[in-house]
Amino acid sequence: MTVRTRFAPSPTGSLHIGGVRTALYCYALSQKYNGQFIVRIEDTDQTRLVEGASAEIFEMLNAYGIEPDESARHGGAHGPYIQSQRLDLYHEHAKQLVEKGAAYYCFLTDEEYQEIQRTNKVDNVPFRSPHRDLGEEEIQRRLDAGESRVVRQKIPENREIEFEDGVQGKMKFDSDEVDEGVLLKSDGYPTYHLAMLVDDHLMEISHVFRAAEWIPSIPKHVLLYEAMGWEMPKMYHLTTILDPEGGKLSKRKGSVAAKEFLIDGYLPQALLNFLMLLGWSAPIERVHGEKERELFSLEEFVQLFELENLNRSNPTFDREKLIWFNQQYLATLEIDKLVPAVQTWLATFALQNETLAEDMELLEAINSDEYLKAKLELVRTRVKHLSELPKVLKSFYRRPDPQAVNWDIKQLKRVDIEKIELVVADLKILINSHDDFSGNWRHESWEQGVRDIADKHEIKHGDTFMILRMAITGGPFSPPLFESLQILGKEEVLARLRI
Repeated sequence: MTVRTRFAPSPTGSLHIGGVRTALYCYALSQKYNGQFIVRIEDTDQTRLVEGASAEIFEMLNAYGIEPDESARHGGAHGPYIQSQRLDLYHEHAKQLVEKGAAYYCFLTDEEYQEIQRTNKVDNVPFRSPHRDLGEEEIQRRLDAGESRVVRQKIPENREIEFEDGVQGKMKFDSDEVDEGVLLKSDGYPTYHLAMLVDDHLMEISHVFRAAEWIPSIPKHVLLYEAMGWEMPKMYHLTTILDPEGGKLSKRKGSVAAKEFLIDGYLPQALLNFLMLLGWSAPIERVHGEKERELFSLEEFVQLFELENLNRSNPTFDREKLIWFNQQYLATLEIDKLVPAVQTWLATFALQNETLAEDMELLEAINSDEYLKAKLELVRTRVKHLSELPKVLKSFYRRPDPQAVNWDIKQLKRVDIEKIELVVADLKILINSHDDFSGNWRHESWEQGVRDIADKHEIKHGDTFMILRMAITGGPFSPPLFESLQILGKEEVLARLRI
């Protein structure tokens, strides 16, 4: 059997981070078994469509590195891959279901339907339309008259429906507790139940990953597959991602859209690694006392991914843990991969960060810097997010105004401005005495030279280093000082040593 998985988002808003997890699992299974990963856009709810949402879905899949094999953008032999372009297929199969007695035409008005539902709610019974058993002549008369109608699924009475889910295990449902839902709406568009059935069959989907919220719909889908005589794909209802305080992951606690995390400055690799473990456990044996491994590349995840390792318990979206993952990747990712990742972020997502977009000139300067690699090596362990980089790197690109430097800081309280000026003058002499600024100027000799100046002026060694830092960067916090001097170069350092 060829493994074919699908990710089928609705373009009704930004792609949720939980959707990225679903797409990741679909991608991993298909790639592990040399199958195909399909992306299908489910846009049948035309009232909720958001302009640009479909484009953003593909933008995010690309950004996170989980590209589909087949889609409206990538092509394939099973298209169209947008449901609004497949309406004739849904009409054809809805008609077949009616002919098989598994569905029926319902001519209820909205008011009549709502009234029945009000009564059903009081009596706690599932919906059954009075039109489910209309005679053929009456049905044809109403069809010929052009009455508005929907196609509803006909649920058999007194039937126990058994189902085994790949994650949740065995389940049983009583058909007498299942609503007769709409399959084809009066506007000619299908509901999820019909469109999913037709598309998964015609696209030859072998495995379906979807949210646990669809579990109540399982009996409807089992009956529909049975009516059509089709084999049902293997189903895996994934756990619900929870907030640390309980409940579904909510925007009230922070970002939930896949794009927002990238704008905030998370590396896609770190986010993917974090999402891998929200519903999956690595099948790696540990020696007693050995710490559980948590860092996995996408390639490693694909190789390790097995369906039996999907978890049944709902995971918690620990944002502090996500920050930890991001810091690990910022610190350990190969520098030749980190540089383009930073440049992509600067060019694509940093401009969408309201705070950072105020200084586009700085963002552009960082992105076009041919020496960015050396600077990132200095600061990569000092930031939690990429969005902190512009502030940390700013001193490399902006020469401080000597008149604006605030020397009145706690560490220099005991050093008056006259002495600071004398120290700076001697620091200029020290810097100027080294012709080969970046090559033979060793950290030890530089450090000793600064200490000698401190001793000469009878101030603490740390105060002298702080004076140098303040003069060079304009503030008390900066990347490692000696390495920063080397990157800036002798000419630039001397230009900054003035107060």
